[in-house]
Amino acid sequence: MKQGLLIYKREDYRVNESYAAMLMEYGKKNQLQIQFVFYEDLQLGVDEDGLWMSHKGKRLEGVDFAINRSRESMLSKQLEFMGIRVFNSYDVTYLANHKGRTHQFISSLGIPSLKTSFFYPEFMKSEKVPFKYPFVIKAPEGHGGTEVFMVHTGDELQQILREYEHKEWILQEICSHVGEDVRVFVIGGKIIGAIRRYSQTDFRANYCLGGKIEWYDLREEQKKLVECILKHLPCDYVGIDFMIDGKGKFIFNELEDVVGSRSLYTLKRVDTAKLYIEHVAKNLGNKNV
Repeated sequence: MKQGLLIYKREDYRVNESYAAMLMEYGKKNQLQIQFVFYEDLQLGVDEDGLWMSHKGKRLEGVDFAINRSRESMLSKQLEFMGIRVFNSYDVTYLANHKGRTHQFISSLGIPSLKTSFFYPEFMKSEKVPFKYPFVIKAPEGHGGTEVFMVHTGDELQQILREYEHKEWILQEICSHVGEDVRVFVIGGKIIGAIRRYSQTDFRANYCLGGKIEWYDLREEQKKLVECILKHLPCDYVGIDFMIDGKGKFIFNELEDVVGSRSLYTLKRVDTAKLYIEHVAKNLGNKNV
């Protein structure tokens, strides 16, 4: 039986406890022994014997795989160097959890995306931003719609920069369809469904922020955009978010590493925990899957 870790940060676990329990229960059904650990209880290092990892002061050994839901790419890299299969990989976690790196990658593939500028308040003058007001400002490592703001004036921008002392920001032009996007869910490199998210009260369409949802049937040209991303960045379980322009075409917005699937469960379409664990077991060579 393969031995693995399920890793969450305490803050995230509080709202994902039931999902974590489902992952572990499906693990048992697929001959996977999964130990739940908090990221904050792990310690990583190197010594004369090489790389090591401990949990609450005890060295961890015999770990075959890890489901990393912590968003920490350094943890993923340490585990991979130790010969441990990580879901998602370091490459995915490194790119997806920094919006600037994500847009660099997507642009290199020739996929349409929102016009974006990387902004560093320490040495860039805010009065010379490259976009006309209003535009959107995002913390590059934010998720779930947090630390995303629409700014209408220079005074609003200065207030945000004073209140949130990040070293860098992402600035983006506003899409023609504000408050609407499509999230495409991918497990094992395959599209398992898509959800249209929309809000009439907020420019952010996130379901966790009160946005409404409905099932979305992808067109062939939209599937090809997703498949292009997956060809260059193999993913175990992610969400890929697209805005929709005035002509109904997809414009890339974000890549979610630790993607939530409450919308899929709400619509009773897909059991992502089951599919994810089955993918993990199959990837590890479990003959019973």
